[in-house]
Amino acid sequence: MSLSRSEEMHRLTENVYKTIMEQFNPSLRNFIAMGKNYEKALAGVTYAAKGYFDALVKMGELASESQGSKELGDVLFQMAEVHRQIQNQLEEMPCPASCSGSMCWS
Repeated sequence: MSLSRSEEMHRLTENVYKTIMEQFNPSLRNFIAMGKNYEKALAGVTYAAKGYFDALVKMGELASESQGSKELGDVLFQMAEVHRQIQNQLEEMPCPASCSGSMCWS
């Protein structure tokens, strides 16, 4: 009789684990998919920010060459410097514990 009680407890335990896994796995898959989407979005933002910075520097260079727009060039260079400082600060931040290492701040 104790064997059947043990078997019953084993069956109940397996059912509990099975139920937990059936409910947990879809959420885990969704979490992983959202993490991948976040990583792609962050890569896109990083790419766009670099393009913005490069364009800002180029416009500053062009504006600095002209006497009439030298002040504009100076302002654009100042904006580029602030952007560079922000990027440097982001790169100095420690990688979050959830980061896979393949895509972080840089």
